[in-house]
Amino acid sequence: MLIEDKLYQKIRKELNENIIKITKSKRPIINQAVEDLINGGGKKLRPFLMFLAASFGDYDKEKLLQLGSGIELLHMASLVHDDIIDNAALRRGKKTAQKRFGKKEAVFIGDFLLSRTFDIFFEYLDKKTLRKMNKNVRLLCEGEIEQSEKRFDFQIGIRDYYRRIRHKTALLFALSSYLGAYVSGIRGRRLNILYKLGLEIGMAFQIQDDLLDFEGNEKETGKLLAQDLKEGVITLPVILLLNKDKYKNKYEVYNKTILNDKVVNEIIADVKSSGVLEESRDILHLFISRVKKYLVQLPDNKAKKKLKKLIEVQVERKF
Repeated sequence: MLIEDKLYQKIRKELNENIIKITKSKRPIINQAVEDLINGGGKKLRPFLMFLAASFGDYDKEKLLQLGSGIELLHMASLVHDDIIDNAALRRGKKTAQKRFGKKEAVFIGDFLLSRTFDIFFEYLDKKTLRKMNKNVRLLCEGEIEQSEKRFDFQIGIRDYYRRIRHKTALLFALSSYLGAYVSGIRGRRLNILYKLGLEIGMAFQIQDDLLDFEGNEKETGKLLAQDLKEGVITLPVILLLNKDKYKNKYEVYNKTILNDKVVNEIIADVKSSGVLEESRDILHLFISRVKKYLVQLPDNKAKKKLKKLIEVQVERKF
């Protein structure tokens, strides 16, 4: 398990402590919200990936700690805003900021986290890298908007799905590995390899999340079974199901309509019996193979071994 890795544990602990320090506010609500997010058990995979990518160059640990905190704050802000949009009461079994403090307060909490993110990036990044980061944030927002626009849309295709998860999830992984490598002096082909490696890890991460939405343990994932489907987010297993004539005809009457519990339960049953979970897992392994393709092009070191372990954990994780 990745959680048992000593470097991962150390980085996670230092990041949590630093995030609390740099977000300290005169407003107790903000401090409490940050503590809630940290105590919610975030995996800190993005900043860990940043550290691993940096290990292929010559890095400054303090700079990486700050940039890793910035990446994690950006991710945390997106979670706060997601929960507002979804009207979510719980995240990983704990009350969300919007449920605990109110929607208006949660909006400002998310905005506060974003402001701290940009404070960090403006201090440590050059203008060219800031533009790249801003582009990634813009695409992330567009991915979230596309997901919202496509709620309960049974016509969504696999290409649309790939574009959406690339924007809303994978690009932040790619940015993490890119920033770690870039600030450690890595340029040219190797920088591009680490960027693409992060992108493919992010794609695999989201596909595994979508699998867990149908076959995960609710206590481990902190999510209700098929929560995405209930909220109208059409993910890979459902897309593959609706590509089959038998099921497309069965469910096309529900296109762009809110699903009641009976229909949701029917879709869950069909997803589990139709073989689309296995098909989705094959696609997951395709993206894992792409990660490995980039990994073999990197020099052998401890970071490469940890990246291999990260990939293994990605396929095996239950939350």
